Amino acid sequence: MAHADTLAPGPARTFGRPTTATIMSLVLLALMTALVIAPLILLFRTSLTPAGELPFSTDVYTLDNYREALGNPRLPILIGNTLTYAFGSVTIGVTLAFAIAWLVERTDIGFKRSIRTMMFSWMAVPPIVMAFGWILLGNPGNGIINVILRSLFAMKGAPVSIYSMWAMVLITGFAIVPTAFTMIAGLLRNMDPQLESAGSVHGARPFSVFRRVTLPLLVPGLLSVGILLFMAMVQAFDLPLVIGLTARVPVLSTQIYLLAHSDVSRPDYSLTATFGTFFLVLALILILVYFRAVRLGERFRVVTGKAFRPNLKPLGGWHRLATAGVGFYFLVMMLPFLVLLWTSFLPFYSVPSMEALSRLTLENYQAVFSETRIVRALVNTILLVLASSTIVMVLSVMIAWISVRSKTRLGRLLEVISFAPMAIPPVVLAIAILLIYLRTPLYGTIGLIILAHVTAYIAFGTRTMNAALLQIHKELENAAFVCGAGWFTMLRRVIFPLLLPHILNGWLWVAGHSARDITFPLFLITTTNVVAASELYILWNTPEIPTAAALAVVLVSGLLCLVVPVQIFAARLGTERRKP
Repeated sequence: MAHADTLAPGPARTFGRPTTATIMSLVLLALMTALVIAPLILLFRTSLTPAGELPFSTDVYTLDNYREALGNPRLPILIGNTLTYAFGSVTIGVTLAFAIAWLVERTDIGFKRSIRTMMFSWMAVPPIVMAFGWILLGNPGNGIINVILRSLFAMKGAPVSIYSMWAMVLITGFAIVPTAFTMIAGLLRNMDPQLESAGSVHGARPFSVFRRVTLPLLVPGLLSVGILLFMAMVQAFDLPLVIGLTARVPVLSTQIYLLAHSDVSRPDYSLTATFGTFFLVLALILILVYFRAVRLGERFRVVTGKAFRPNLKPLGGWHRLATAGVGFYFLVMMLPFLVLLWTSFLPFYSVPSMEALSRLTLENYQAVFSETRIVRALVNTILLVLASSTIVMVLSVMIAWISVRSKTRLGRLLEVISFAPMAIPPVVLAIAILLIYLRTPLYGTIGLIILAHVTAYIAFGTRTMNAALLQIHKELENAAFVCGAGWFTMLRRVIFPLLLPHILNGWLWVAGHSARDITFPLFLITTTNVVAASELYILWNTPEIPTAAALAVVLVSGLLCLVVPVQIFAARLGTERRKP
């Protein structure tokens, strides 16, 4: 019998396995090319199309759109606003996340498990829900904060305005703290404390150890986190759409949306594609900077194979103040949801008062579950979440196996193409998908949004599965092949069970982001493919604010009921798998 190692992927092997794997590699490569590369090619072709024309209906090429875009006096303003918004949000978010992560991972602060659970759970709250809640809190006319300040201090006008660049930056900064916390906490948890102990032994004070030992070791990792979040904020669409347009603070993502959804004229897809090309170039520059930062971080790796536990520093008299500070952050984060919860029980929005208590009603929730268009949006959302997350993870496992186990150019090419969506801004990808499927039967269906989410999230899925698959020795797969199992049988009976905790976590991430995403649903919207997020935006602008608040509460509650139990199950499953 052949040795197991001779069964590694490659041409001319036995059992028919290489043929199956090679065929699947080609099929997956063709699929990823159609999903990722084809829309981008059509996007670039559209940017060279004369104004008012579609790329399918003309063979004319022109640079007029680039001349118009580069000569537009608003372009420097758009780029400046985009970078200012991203930099300010990331600075606030990373600073707060680092402070809370330091308290949780490196001190004796209490309620650590509760803090971690709250941080993870809060990532399930859609940014658009947060934006609507903050509008009700800080609206210049009847926002709760302004009403309270005027009544307490006899102020006139609007003491606080939600419609400004800096309000948008502050809100976004608070919103990205949970994501930043998750990444930074891992850096702190995995850092060997021996170097800090060495500094203390040589007489350095705690602050000097932090400044001269701890912080330099963390800077590369923090830089990688900051750049990754900066990329996400440059591409952000939710809060700039809801708050930025009213505040007259346009960014690149909202400008592309306005060009593609003009209310007074036919959408200018040629100019839209041109701005999308600029946006794509900016994103590619940022991702190159990110990769450089990651490589720099590898030089500062201080985690070894030795078991260690970070030293927990006693807070002493600062314990209560630190706990109160973390509690205040969570209170601020809960305020937008609480005001939406309050509004969802009212026939019309009003500031909390004893008089308003007498008007509480369940009519808004009855409307959510009885009105045909809202029920259709909820059903579409369920289909979208289940289909997109399942397809992404199934494809990700197959692509990851081929990329990790195969040493061929085909496997490397498949890995590169599957990672490409990470560098494509969602609004750019949405426009590209809209253009390529505009005249197909898929346009106007929920299937098109599912396809868009699969394209957008496949990069995350493959990255997650690649990392997990590297921890599994190929001897287990070779043993299955020796016993006569085919490629699909090996994946189903060996790989899927071993990767199940990672698959569940990846499935949850895709499901949560699919349910909360508003970019693709708004760009691809028709009367038949409305989902909860896009219906929420429509209700808010109608305006049917109490009904929109009720739908927001239902959406958040549904996400929490899905994410939290499955995440707990995946964590327990992973713990059991690690037991000897």
